[in-house]
Amino acid sequence: MRGLAALIVLVHHSLLVVPGLAAPYFGQPAEPGVTWLLVHTPLHLLWGGTEAVYLFFILSGLVLSLAARSSSFSWGSYFPSRIVRLYVPVVAAVVLAAVVIALLPRSGPTESIWLAGRGDAYPLRSMFADMLLIGGPSGIVSPLWSLEWEVLFSLLLPVYLYAGRRMPAWLQAVAAIALSTLGALVSLPALMYLPMFALGVALASGWERIAEILGRMPRRVAIPVWTVTVTGALLLTNSYWMLLPFTSAGIARAVTMPLILAGVAILIVAAVHAGLPNRILSSRPLLFLGTISFSLYLVHEPLVIAIGHLVPRPFLTVLIAVPVSLVVAVVFYRVVERPAHILAKRVRDHAAREVVLAA
Repeated sequence: MRGLAALIVLVHHSLLVVPGLAAPYFGQPAEPGVTWLLVHTPLHLLWGGTEAVYLFFILSGLVLSLAARSSSFSWGSYFPSRIVRLYVPVVAAVVLAAVVIALLPRSGPTESIWLAGRGDAYPLRSMFADMLLIGGPSGIVSPLWSLEWEVLFSLLLPVYLYAGRRMPAWLQAVAAIALSTLGALVSLPALMYLPMFALGVALASGWERIAEILGRMPRRVAIPVWTVTVTGALLLTNSYWMLLPFTSAGIARAVTMPLILAGVAILIVAAVHAGLPNRILSSRPLLFLGTISFSLYLVHEPLVIAIGHLVPRPFLTVLIAVPVSLVVAVVFYRVVERPAHILAKRVRDHAAREVVLAA
């Protein structure tokens, strides 16, 4: 699922170069016609970058919680290896972004509000802020905003797991969704985003029970049940954009936040237990995308912005930026992320040995 979500984020940023598609993200109404359909119907799922990031958050909560159950898991090795795993690619991505901005200046007129608002320089102070993450990235490389919350969750994982053991899984999920909704209502980012990871922790707490219940579903009813369930979950995930024409952005966000999070959580379960979604997500292209998903997420935006300034027509951006970003992501994965994986494993193994010796 990470690969598909990363691709959606790439398409999302590529389409924000189009003025009419960027405008609704900045409080302006969508123009009638094709633009309106792309924004306010389920077609938005094809480029719903915000919802894709929510999936990243919930999935991180699930995956790290399940990993913490392993008999070989130890906190002494988890923290250093996790820091290496996250920060080495981030630092390299910041350097790459600086090179791209220096070689391909973000200059020239543009009608896209999003493109016009992207920084045209990358001062050292901003680079250091982005490498640190904690305390707020600069916004020059906008995908890094989500990495701040990923790092905070990674550091707070023991707290999440402790809290998760104090209540049943369903109550964890309800509490997480309620807190995120409150965060959306009062526009408090920490309250909005950090509980999303808790929803993933809740899924992990009930993972075996979910598998047991779904495993009892007769084969003859599984297809219609999953068809209705996945369709409903997709509509829930897209509910903000379908409600937005009828109310303000703030109200739409608060009202639909619980629906979106429930929809994303259901899609994660369906990806594992529903036959067709599981087969699609297990296909070679999507497994490959999953392998390079972190690299793709980190490197794509500076390339999209550079291409957006170079092409004569905004819609051409997505046709050029997607393949270019995929190629760069593959190179970045092989040169940076895969070695970072190896280094993180060595750090974990070394830390584990130190813990054993200290004991």
